[in-house]
Amino acid sequence: MPELTNADVVVRELMGRGIDTIFTVSGNQILPVIDAAGRARLRLVHMRHETAAVYAAIASSEMTGQMSVALVSAGPGFLASLQGLGVAKSMELPVLLLSGDAPVNQRGLGAFQELDQRTIASATCKGSFELTQDAIRSVFDACGLAVSGIPGPTHLSLPADLLAAPASRGKSDLREAGPSLLDEDVPRRLDEIAVLLSNAERPLVFARPAAARPVRESELSKLTDALGVGSVVTESPRGLSDLKYAEIFARMKDSDCLLLVGPADFAAGFLNQATIGNPRHVIQIDEHRDPTPHRVDHLYVHSEAQAALRYLAGRIVRQKPVDPGWAALWPISAPLPAPAQTAEGMHPLAVSEALRVVLHPDDTVILDGGEFCQWIRYGLRDLPNRILWNGKLGAIGGSIPMAIGASASATAGRIFAVLGDGSAGYHLSEFETAARENLVFTAIIGNDARWAAEWHMQIERYGPDRAFSTELTPARYDLAAQGYGGAGALVDNRAALDDALEAALASPIATCVNAFVAPARSPAVVTH
Repeated sequence: MPELTNADVVVRELMGRGIDTIFTVSGNQILPVIDAAGRARLRLVHMRHETAAVYAAIASSEMTGQMSVALVSAGPGFLASLQGLGVAKSMELPVLLLSGDAPVNQRGLGAFQELDQRTIASATCKGSFELTQDAIRSVFDACGLAVSGIPGPTHLSLPADLLAAPASRGKSDLREAGPSLLDEDVPRRLDEIAVLLSNAERPLVFARPAAARPVRESELSKLTDALGVGSVVTESPRGLSDLKYAEIFARMKDSDCLLLVGPADFAAGFLNQATIGNPRHVIQIDEHRDPTPHRVDHLYVHSEAQAALRYLAGRIVRQKPVDPGWAALWPISAPLPAPAQTAEGMHPLAVSEALRVVLHPDDTVILDGGEFCQWIRYGLRDLPNRILWNGKLGAIGGSIPMAIGASASATAGRIFAVLGDGSAGYHLSEFETAARENLVFTAIIGNDARWAAEWHMQIERYGPDRAFSTELTPARYDLAAQGYGGAGALVDNRAALDDALEAALASPIATCVNAFVAPARSPAVVTH
């Protein structure tokens, strides 16, 4: 039997934590991990780009509610993964990035692809660690931090010489963190909050993404059920312009008690008085890693969110009924019908209407960024389907690799990725990954032959003759997908779109539906 190496220990410890898939791009420093994973029958989904590997891990974590893992090489591979880490942080998802690293015995000597990875990763991750001879401890620390408190990405660098070294035979003293407890003064303040919420006739609850996930949302649901309202999830890159909650945001100043569970960032309007109204009616519960508010003229509690929500939910005793007009804001109302087709193409809402026809309740929709996807967000806003958003960071291009990650997670339902033609340029090559890995999804590209968000902004700010460098060609993304091993269809009207979706859902391979759409300006304007 070959001697156990630290790479074997890393793989064993990950599998012991329920990891059955790693999203990776190969590289020479990480070959020991790839070899160990292959021998242990741990699934490796080999992507075409390191950012895409992290995006796939993001979707896997979102779908399963568990930590996920991406594995990349050192130097350029590590650097290419950073955008995905930023998105994972904004989405509050526990993603562990494993990256190869220069040998320890060459550190500081200008080794091949040597970088100060821990310093770089620390700016994006909750924490950055380096593999030591105590490999069990190294994995334990990185995984533990990823899932604790508000989940988020962590990083573990893997020096090539340590990976190949024989594993230590010693035992590590490992202790899992206990359940979160409230600080001594917090219950008193939460009791004060419970009284305010119990007496509110027009309560409003803003919730950070982590608090609203299925794996954690029971406390939030108990609270909102007791209040008789739904919750607003602060996950949109357009903040208070999020089209799902348009009617709610329009009446936000009418709320007599606004509870924010999360940071007072742009997605919550910075709790600006001009936006939210009377600050005396505002309550905020945030955590120690959140940005400190510039000013605090509202009731402010610094506490672990799940423990605070659990405490509050058991102490809400309604003193007054919810205002009927306020209660009518929930559930979210259906969208308006799509305008008629023009010479420029279908209105984006026609695409969402076609999608609504074929969606089953357990299907998942992954939305990219951009104007087209803002319309789809609005067009699907009242449906019960799981929607994976591109996160508050506002990155674009992640929807296709996220569809791969969601498909690889083997959860119920079908996977749809919706993206614009600008976003399509980032990771269309991952159709080859889907073909190689036998992963099936339907990608719908809204093709208006431009970077629509910036194109509209240029025209509004500078005039129609100053829309520079924002036009694209009506490219055949469907043919490119076919070249990568997928299926493709080109459509320019609703009837053809309906037929293409029917064919895509009957196809055993991933399909790209390239839909020509009009460059419609989204009502969800960019305010930052």
